[in-house]
Amino acid sequence: MESQYLIFDNPGTADISAFLNNAGNSVNSFRYFDKRPLSIIENHLVTCLIRDEAHNYVGYGHLDKDGDTVWLGIAVAEETRGKGLGKMIMSFLVKRAKDLSVESVQLSVDKTNTPAIHLYLSFGFAQAGLLNEKVQLMKLTIA
Repeated sequence: MESQYLIFDNPGTADISAFLNNAGNSVNSFRYFDKRPLSIIENHLVTCLIRDEAHNYVGYGHLDKDGDTVWLGIAVAEETRGKGLGKMIMSFLVKRAKDLSVESVQLSVDKTNTPAIHLYLSFGFAQAGLLNEKVQLMKLTIA
């Protein structure tokens, strides 16, 4: 039997904490909350979580406006990678960006995270430079 997943919009900080505790090694490449308090989600344009049938949070996504740039971020719990959750989150966030009339979104991704890069390319993202020697920037024009 295939697992069922539900996407939740506007989760609270306790929900985000539960996801981070359940994410396993995925947090090693998703460093967004390393230098930010969980309460930063109050400033997001969009924040979402995916929950499985057992009520575990297994995916996270956000659109975060910083100045003139809207940043997209996603993370999928290590144990559920390869099950289409990244695609589910990306579809949700890109649709929400369109609904909010966002012109473009950017993201940063580790250059070694090939599965994520392929996912982003499949949504129309293009390389947009380097953040540093290990992290590349990608951009999607929506308008």
